[in-house]
Amino acid sequence: MYNLVAKNKPFWQDLTIVWKYAIAVVLGLVVGFKTIPTIAVAIFFLLIAVIAVFKAFKNDFPGFLTILPFAIYTEVFIRANERWVPYLTLQYVLVICFSLFLLNGVRNSKVHFQGYFFLALFVALEFLNNIYPDKPQIGRPILVNSLALLLVTLWGSRNVLTPMLINKFLTTVKIATIFLTGVVLVSHLQGKIDYGTISNSDASNGMAPVQLSGYLGAGCALFFLSIMNPEEVKTRLVNMGLLVFAATVMLLTFSRGGLYFLLAVVGLFFFYNRSKMASYFKFIFLVPVAFVIYSYVVKETGGKIVERYGQEGASSREVLVSIGFELFIRNPVTGVGTGNYNTRIVTEKLFQVESGAHNEFVRAAAEHGVIGLVLYWGFFVVLFLNILRRPQPQQQYAMYFFILFCLITVHNGLKISLQPFLLLLAVATTSVAYHKKRQIEIKELPKRALVSAG
Repeated sequence: MYNLVAKNKPFWQDLTIVWKYAIAVVLGLVVGFKTIPTIAVAIFFLLIAVIAVFKAFKNDFPGFLTILPFAIYTEVFIRANERWVPYLTLQYVLVICFSLFLLNGVRNSKVHFQGYFFLALFVALEFLNNIYPDKPQIGRPILVNSLALLLVTLWGSRNVLTPMLINKFLTTVKIATIFLTGVVLVSHLQGKIDYGTISNSDASNGMAPVQLSGYLGAGCALFFLSIMNPEEVKTRLVNMGLLVFAATVMLLTFSRGGLYFLLAVVGLFFFYNRSKMASYFKFIFLVPVAFVIYSYVVKETGGKIVERYGQEGASSREVLVSIGFELFIRNPVTGVGTGNYNTRIVTEKLFQVESGAHNEFVRAAAEHGVIGLVLYWGFFVVLFLNILRRPQPQQQYAMYFFILFCLITVHNGLKISLQPFLLLLAVATTSVAYHKKRQIEIKELPKRALVSAG
């Protein structure tokens, strides 16, 4: 595994990132303790959104991409504490910004990923199949999220992200992860958490544990990749400490998804680097690190964490999945309609209360029948095959982002604004070597990996 980080940098340059992480965790604690009024945090959140739109208007994509992670990782806090801020604020921002980016750049760009056509047809189906919704307020968030995904994919299909830009974005995501971890940590510093065997909002400082698992799980995966990156040896101990910090707090929320996301990336990393296992054997020290985290969490929760991870099933999600396929069987052609999964599971006496599918792949089949299944699932099959055709290291890192997106979408549904960016990285992490026949004028990328530069 390689990196695009310049070699032989002065030692002090490598450690400047430490101060950024320190500031991030302090700000997280200040926000978590609500030393700063939450309305001030909301105003800052909205200010970032406005700046992002301004940068999109100026067609400043690098500036847009490196500022938005701070809003993305503040989203879950705002949703829990300032309900006057629209729930889908960042999703609307993505729709506006990527519409502007497409208008600014569509004339001079060529398509390098044709699979976007499947997603475009699926989103059209989403709108057409929403003519007679059972509850319009359920369908609206679905349509906005789907439209945001489509616009991000359209832009990514016509553009290639440079390794330097990806590194800057991922470094900002890592800093934002530590900020959010600091916010969650406050609940544990205050104590009085009644640990049970389900995800606990008390242990997540009032924020949604399932959504947190997506944010923190992705961040932990980036810290792991930094630890394994030989070009980041000077900050390896820093990244290891940050991984321990973020992973411990993540586990204490009792939402299991984050750990699964991290383990998936770890497994995928060792699969791609299996020929170098002798070299990576020296990282056996990660085993005692995992043991330290495990021992602390078990002690802190009075052993409840063991019961939590020992539970069978996925907190009723497997039931909702089976119900989704039952709806698909009953309505195989066009499904039950956009947003109607929630209501039909009750009216058709399949579930006691209204609930979302928490799984976009299942929802697509239940709400749009075989047409939706072919289009939505087909998009991801085509993208997966496209990634497999890419040269290394682009294939490896696009696959990390692809798997993270799919796992979070299966676990969370489509609820957090980090997901469109994971899909963007999966689509737009490519190289000229794959597109020589199409004569896209992109500079040859060095044979180095795209790990964050932190």
